[in-house]
Amino acid sequence: MSVNVELSKELREKLHALENFFKGKKVLVAFSGGVDSSLLAYLSKKHAEKTLLITNKSILQPKEELEDALNLSKTHDIPHLLIEINPLENKKFILNPKNRCYVCKKNLYQKLVEIKEKENLDVIIDGTNMSDISGYRPGYAALKELNISLPYIEFQITKREIRTLSRYFNLDTHAKPSIACYASRIPYNNLITIEKIKMIEQAEHFLKKQFKLSQLRVRLHEQNLARIELLPEDMAKILNLQAFDQIKTELKNFGFNYITIDIEGFRSGSMDVNT
Repeated sequence: MSVNVELSKELREKLHALENFFKGKKVLVAFSGGVDSSLLAYLSKKHAEKTLLITNKSILQPKEELEDALNLSKTHDIPHLLIEINPLENKKFILNPKNRCYVCKKNLYQKLVEIKEKENLDVIIDGTNMSDISGYRPGYAALKELNISLPYIEFQITKREIRTLSRYFNLDTHAKPSIACYASRIPYNNLITIEKIKMIEQAEHFLKKQFKLSQLRVRLHEQNLARIELLPEDMAKILNLQAFDQIKTELKNFGFNYITIDIEGFRSGSMDVNT
């Protein structure tokens, strides 16, 4: 536990409620390896009667995310099961409707319900938090339909508070950038294909590695146009002719025809602005 992190009275009360939530329960944690689910995994291991982490090995997530999930479960000695559900095998999902996340979540969490029953566990928990539900979140409806427990919602815990608690417990994930699936880079009603996913994955990996960027999105629009969203403080890293030439060469090799930089910068859910 960190001695350098002071928790407010309100956050201490929320933490106490969260810890009590786990006591006496056999818990299945929907575990991505991100900041939200990592704190739940840690607290469940510490306080629950039994904990099982389930991670979907998805082509829609960066490979590093799976590595992070495996490392955390190993570091804290938490039982961890990998499953592999390919959303691109779901005909509704690849059509990319506005409720795409609902379709994906429903498909995945139905499998988790099966595992919960098979393993005789009490509850499935998900890391959706108070900061997640202000925007357009069709996946949230799927969680409620399947009676997935949302402790962060129950105890009114925000993303900022999750990061504070993660620092308090010395979890490496406390400063980890937010991750969203690659499908969220493709405008609604534009077909989702493995080719598009690979283009996005390659482009984001190149930009992060080449220019030491921690947070970005490469949105893929019609006619294979790349719209790059960066944090404002990272803009200077690529706003020069040498960087432009590198980006143009690499992204065109990946299959993009046009490359743009969004002057509004990085923002989660930018594809949902008119939803």
